[in-house]
Amino acid sequence: MAHEGDVLGLNAVLCNSTYEATVRTFEPSRVNFISRTELLELVENSNDGAVAVIKLLSRELAQLTDSARSLLLPQTARARLAQLLLQWSKEPQENNSRSRVIDKVFTHEEVAQMIGSSRETVTRLLAGLSRAEIIRVTSDSILIRDRAGLEEIARG
Repeated sequence: MAHEGDVLGLNAVLCNSTYEATVRTFEPSRVNFISRTELLELVENSNDGAVAVIKLLSRELAQLTDSARSLLLPQTARARLAQLLLQWSKEPQENNSRSRVIDKVFTHEEVAQMIGSSRETVTRLLAGLSRAEIIRVTSDSILIRDRAGLEEIARG
């Protein structure tokens, strides 16, 4: 999930290749475009520009490493789902609070793809977490009721 201020496709631009992802917005958004030529000129002619690009690439690499680690390490689907819910609950809400309520913007199928599982497994796991009173699922949100319990599950 991209957030305000994120740069998409930076590596593809620097490698002069295509960007192999699609973007879907959940609310009206504004996107700025910088051509490859402009970006390369900025990097070549400005130390600040080069440092900014290096920082962005470093952050992207760290995020990719974390994602690969969570998918490749031997963990249960339950642990991967708990990690995803914890990650989503850290995102600031519109009022800038760190709310424990997660808006349901993804289908069970999409969540399953994110954690390398099936839709049926996600449905079963969410129901189990709800029965254990770790989360509460409504039609439009997920409330984390027991963050410590969810963190324990995430550790696998």
